[in-house]
Amino acid sequence: MCWATPALVKSVSSDNLKAIVDYGDGIQREVINAIPDENIQAGDTVLVHAGVIISKIDKNELEEQIEFLEGIFKDFNE
Repeated sequence: MCWATPALVKSVSSDNLKAIVDYGDGIQREVINAIPDENIQAGDTVLVHAGVIISKIDKNELEEQIEFLEGIFKDFNE
């Protein structure tokens, strides 16, 4: 199992192989797009693992990811 982090796509290169994403901390990072056939666009939410986009997700999937991560951190802090 890999650990992937949700991120918001800010921009995509013209060849669709790289993107700039924001993990929610306001810092923009360049990542590799491993799913160029998915037609990633600015405003999309994606899952990134080790600097590589591995999946495009919708709002419901994002909410599930956030709840999952919040649960892990809550359990960790108890």
